[in-house]
Amino acid sequence: MDSSLETIYPLGHLTVAIVELIILLFAYPFFRLSKNWAMIVLPIVLVGLIYDNSILFSSKFIGEGELLENLSQIRYLLHYITVPLFIVVAIELASASEAKWANQFVRVSSWLLAFGLAGYDVIKNFVGLELKPETFAGVLRYVPVNGNILIITIIVTVFVLLVGIGIWVRTGNWFWLFIGALIGLLGNALPSAQVGTLPGSVSEFILALSLLLTQYHLEDDIDESIPAPEPPEGWECGEYSGYQVFWKDIRKEGQIIYTIYQVGSHKNGDFVRIYAPQEPYRKDGKLKLITYLHGFSLCLPQFYEKHLEELAEKGLYVFFPDYQKSDYPDFPKDNETLETQKTTRSTLKYWLFSSGALFMKLILRREVNKQELKKFVKQGIWKGLRVVLSTSLFIVVVNIISLFNREYAKNVVSMITTVIDSLISSPKEWLGFAINSTAIGWEKLCEHSKEVKKLDLSEQEIDFYVFGHSLGGLLALSWPYSLKENPDKKLEKFHPKQIITGDPAPNTIMGIPKIATVILGIFRFPFVTEPLKIKNTGTELKIPTGILHGNNDKIVKPSEWVKSPRSQEKGSFFDIASTEKNIYFSTSNKEKDLIANHNQSVTNTTYYGNGFMKNFGGAKDGPNAYNYQYIYPALLAVIMDDVQANELKDGNGFELADFQVLDEPT
Repeated sequence: MDSSLETIYPLGHLTVAIVELIILLFAYPFFRLSKNWAMIVLPIVLVGLIYDNSILFSSKFIGEGELLENLSQIRYLLHYITVPLFIVVAIELASASEAKWANQFVRVSSWLLAFGLAGYDVIKNFVGLELKPETFAGVLRYVPVNGNILIITIIVTVFVLLVGIGIWVRTGNWFWLFIGALIGLLGNALPSAQVGTLPGSVSEFILALSLLLTQYHLEDDIDESIPAPEPPEGWECGEYSGYQVFWKDIRKEGQIIYTIYQVGSHKNGDFVRIYAPQEPYRKDGKLKLITYLHGFSLCLPQFYEKHLEELAEKGLYVFFPDYQKSDYPDFPKDNETLETQKTTRSTLKYWLFSSGALFMKLILRREVNKQELKKFVKQGIWKGLRVVLSTSLFIVVVNIISLFNREYAKNVVSMITTVIDSLISSPKEWLGFAINSTAIGWEKLCEHSKEVKKLDLSEQEIDFYVFGHSLGGLLALSWPYSLKENPDKKLEKFHPKQIITGDPAPNTIMGIPKIATVILGIFRFPFVTEPLKIKNTGTELKIPTGILHGNNDKIVKPSEWVKSPRSQEKGSFFDIASTEKNIYFSTSNKEKDLIANHNQSVTNTTYYGNGFMKNFGGAKDGPNAYNYQYIYPALLAVIMDDVQANELKDGNGFELADFQVLDEPT
């Protein structure tokens, strides 16, 4: 036997087992969220295939003997039980493709038939099974002494092939189940004594994958046929220059206090929410606008909503762009959390295909619209693949961690996978998204106000400010740098007068779970390989700047900014070029249940749950003293009273009662 085959075959089985494990990770939530209960079969089949290939790979390490023989008996038992279940899946797929013969009676009967065939196979072929060792291409396996033709396997595969032809005819383009079944049939027809086990294992995997992809395709088409939803209750909708704009008036005692506008979508990466006051605050005849930048993955306005509302009620225009492409709902329902807001469509996309969905569509479909094709060419195959592969590896590792901290692991997976599509862009691009979303939001607001409220905002003079929390804080501090790097006349009005931030990170990867940055680095994600650093962007920050930090911040430690005693040689704070800058450190007060941690700016973390957010910078179910005495008044003093961000103090920016603010960390 060729020595190269003795290497290829065992490694081939290992590779197939790993790929099947990755598919299983996606198949499980697919089954859990699918409308089709027969999808439970595919995770079961994949478990059997993983076991089969794992034993074939490890057999030469286990060696000939009773242990390997017993493990091999389980291989055959799983095969006899699971193969007939393909009938159930095939009939369910036929039903989903609107085959008239696949009625309710046939669907129910398919289960009885599958179990009957499985029972027959077990009794005829497994009971009294005698095995003998055999080696081919470095793979040691136990085979039946009296080898039987796998009649039921062939019958089942032919049936799936016929169903695949029917789906191909009915859909007009989906021939992949037919191809998968044909490969499965040919693979099982090859004599393993002459060609070994690898061709059969690969063909079985392709058959299972074709079933999974067909189910996704059919549910995908069903979901896409549903018309676009009407605006949620209380929202109105209009179209301006090709953009859909939603708006809703917020009233108190019957009077409109402010109007919320919404443009774009989280999934498309162009979401921006605008809070427009009914009676705008003016100073020296100028309107006051502020862009409010969220922390990593905290893309929902809900995380900061009380503060956004507070600013709008004071008469300020507030822009909240989602600079990351995320899987958050555009109109989340009140009091719902991550678990209750997931949908079959969105979760399936992000777990099963993520941004690799486009890649799969291009390979598996003949028709692709021009917009998809341009996006594919721009992003490249590798970008789509590495999202899928890195997500898979990340989920595997975090699931191991979940053995020790289940809630943390579950939520950190959600936090990363919710924004996984955005990580193929560099943080510099995120900042560009935030700036452009602000400009587009202002343009649409001006168009709507002119048409509906007869107010021409485009002619108004404005003072513009930027606030950001955590990663958003770094983007806020880097705003002038981005404007200089990408000059654009339409952005001239968005040069900030002052910048103020809450617990900012000095570089983009700080504060992200370490395991995520390691895996993203392995797959060369721009988020890790092209980080944004205040060391580089701070050179263009020459306006009054204030940083509101927490003395006990565990995510971005104060020493990253200033190392006591304060010194020009130490800390990222001194990378900021402005001579009008200051950094403030709030202290903790355990008697008042106040911990000066990373989420001082956040007003609500119930979306992810307290168990997770306590580990991720502090949990909140509403504003606390850090909001009312530290963040809120400081920001209002800067915007409304023209207090310089570097000159804030108690009574002149802060309203301290429950804690202290220090000039440097302790």
